Amino acid sequence: MSTGATRYLSLLGLGFGDCGKGLYTDHFCAALRAHTVVRFNGGAQAGHNVVRADGRHHTFSQFGAGSFEPGVATLLASAVVVHPTALLVEAAVLRDKGVPDALARLRIDARCRVTTPVHQAAGRLRE
Repeated sequence: MSTGATRYLSLLGLGFGDCGKGLYTDHFCAALRAHTVVRFNGGAQAGHNVVRADGRHHTFSQFGAGSFEPGVATLLASAVVVHPTALLVEAAVLRDKGVPDALARLRIDARCRVTTPVHQAAGRLRE
């Protein structure tokens, strides 16, 4: 029986963005050997920039900013708006940057809302 305590780390940006959440998330995933990044709100408009020492750069939109770290999963919690098309595009970009299994490490809460290009077009028409 393990006596090790489970640790949780919350990283919140309380400003207008561009405060380094992506960079810090990537760092803590490597330094603390994290196994999961939970995205708890927002959607595909997010822009969490990570630049690794090996030169890889990615602006994480829906995947967790710890995804460059092997084995780190992403959980999209119930308040996240999922854009399946953008998710597939981001997974392909990550694959080209050395993350071949981003989709296999992705978990999506069944209560997430979904937006599609049809929803986007309908919104534009209403506006």
